[in-house]
Order: sequence, then structure tokens, then C-alpha cells
Amino acid sequence: MTLGGCTAPLYDPALATRAYPELLLQAEVIQMQAVPKETELQIINGTATDYREVDIWVNRRYMKHITEILAGQTIEVTITDFRDVWGQCPQPGGFWRTRAPTPLVLVQIQRDETNPLLGLVAVVPADAGY
Repeated sequence: MTLGGCTAPLYDPALATRAYPELLLQAEVIQMQAVPKETELQIINGTATDYREVDIWVNRRYMKHITEILAGQTIEVTITDFRDVWGQCPQPGGFWRTRAPTPLVLVQIQRDETNPLLGLVAVVPADAGY
């Protein structure tokens, strides 16, 4: 006898986003940190700049639109809110996870369709396991 488990699907085509903007290069790394938590990505804006209506890219694949990140503000975004072109999301961590969490190692801000991307400082927790 085997026990069956239940897991939520990691993809939903209705939630698909556009493809990563390969032609936009990264101009610089700004003083903004991206800290993965178990089920959230914490973003700490250490700059004196407000960022409004931006897209956050993770690992050159997953994207989430953010209304605003004010200067000095810390926000938390649920990891499963990031989606790719197929509607797939990164695998979150946490006690109830069924797969290894997706390493969140490259985080970038896209301000618009023409300006270069801005890199964030990705902080990998010591207990991340990757």
C-alpha cells in the first residue's frame, strides 16, 4: 500500500507572463537586496529612489509586476506569484514543500521596454541548502 500526497500544480497557463528581455543588458547593480525566505522574496530598497510600475525578474525566467518599491521600503513578494512564459512558478521552500526549493540567485528590475535592467544584490541565506 502506498500513500498518495497532494501537491498544487506549479504551473497555470492562465498566469503566464512574457519572456525575459534578452536584448536588455544589465547596466549596474543597485543598493537593493533580494533575500529569499521560505515562501517569500524579501526586497529591501536601500536606495534614495522610488521604483514604480516595475517588473522584477528572478533567474532570467520568472517575472512579477510590482506597483511600487519606495526608497527605504522593504516588501515581501510570495515566491509563487512569480511566473514564466508557461505560467510556471519557482518552487518555494518551507516545511511542507515536496521538492527542493528553486535557488533565487539572480534578481533584476526592469523599468520599461528600453532602459537597461538593474541588478539587485541577491543574499543567499546560510541555511538555503544551495
